[in-house]
Amino acid sequence: MRAYLDIETDRSGNICVIGLLVENNGFLQWYGEGISPETIERELSNVKTIVTFNGDLFDLPQMKKRLNIDLQSNFISRDLFKDKKKLGIKGGLKQLEKMFGIERKTEGVNGYQAMWLWEKYRKHGNQEALQLLLEYNKEDVVNLTRLEEIMDQLGGGTP
Repeated sequence: MRAYLDIETDRSGNICVIGLLVENNGFLQWYGEGISPETIERELSNVKTIVTFNGDLFDLPQMKKRLNIDLQSNFISRDLFKDKKKLGIKGGLKQLEKMFGIERKTEGVNGYQAMWLWEKYRKHGNQEALQLLLEYNKEDVVNLTRLEEIMDQLGGGTP
């Protein structure tokens, strides 16, 4: 079974949002104080492969450092960033989405703005900022499924 994962961090590197799509289980999301290592580990209990975009360098090490969850040792990791590099494709996740016609409602939001949205929510209680951040994270996760299909079609597949 596969899981698709993306995290958002604040400016200090603390994890503020985790989005997880587990095959046959649907999309799950946690933020702020609702992030629990035990809950995440339980949701991943039947998973063999975790799919990310640049997760081997960012998401997975951050989860180990901040939550003491070692996803790199306990799961097969498929990092679509590595797949696109192997295929000689340039650009980040948002550029690849545009290139391959993967739509996104949160067009224009990026990782830096995600930090700003979290700060706006934490400091000022801005619910609109939180909802936009959560939607942005969800699109990052859900769009990995389509991007993985495209990478497979292009022959860039790994685990």
